[in-house]
Amino acid sequence: MDSDKFYTCKSDRAFKEVFLKKNDSEPLQALLELILEIKIDYLEIKKTELLSGNVNIKDKRVDAVVYAGNKKIDIEINSQDKDYVKPRNTAYICNMYQSHTLVGELYDEKTDIVLVNLTWGLGSKESKKTKYMIMSEDGKQYVKNFIIYEINMDYFDKLWYSKNEEEIKKNMYLIMLNLDKKELEAMPKDKRDKIVDKYITNVTIVNDNPEFQKYMSEEEDKRKIQNSLISEAKNEGISQGVKQTAKNLLSMNMPIEDISKATGLSTEEINKLKNEK
Repeated sequence: MDSDKFYTCKSDRAFKEVFLKKNDSEPLQALLELILEIKIDYLEIKKTELLSGNVNIKDKRVDAVVYAGNKKIDIEINSQDKDYVKPRNTAYICNMYQSHTLVGELYDEKTDIVLVNLTWGLGSKESKKTKYMIMSEDGKQYVKNFIIYEINMDYFDKLWYSKNEEEIKKNMYLIMLNLDKKELEAMPKDKRDKIVDKYITNVTIVNDNPEFQKYMSEEEDKRKIQNSLISEAKNEGISQGVKQTAKNLLSMNMPIEDISKATGLSTEEINKLKNEK
């Protein structure tokens, strides 16, 4: 276990540990107010399990689900911008939208279903925030309450090293998410308020927890093994090798959709392998 390693909130696990505190939602509320540019009077942290409605499909665990006023918000931490990220996260918000329509006696658009993607890997020159909605080719809105925000975290990482003090202060709640221990400790007092101070305290406590460090070390080891198996299968280019890799990944409880993307096997083929003794 690497006790000296410091995990920032670029890690979804660290983000959950720091921000999803039901007895202290103030940091998460401040972060969402900055992102959505609204005032939130009340915020409720919900379970992160999305029900599929199909007993044959495994339920999905998202990073964070929050209710704030007339908004139901899914927050996803994406440490890199891979091809599978956007389809996967869109599936999450579609699941939330579907679940919402099953509640009550009316189909209406009074409640916003929102996906907030905190994404690294987009490039610091891209827009800092992009808003997506369902629209026609000529810009006609189909529904008004299906909203996706893509937050370009590379932009805010780079902003920290700029000389634009006004923008740094304005966006500190996003900037702080990927600052390491030394940067947080060295942060000048004029860049800190009670939210930043609370964040520094909480993320430090989380990193000092031996159980958290152990969990993260095991997760990284598991991921490296998965990547090695996938790489090995690709290099072999042999059908049987790919199937064996899929079996190995199944034994590690890797989602079937991810195994399919990694190996090129269909979900039907993987399910057959899953049922083989």
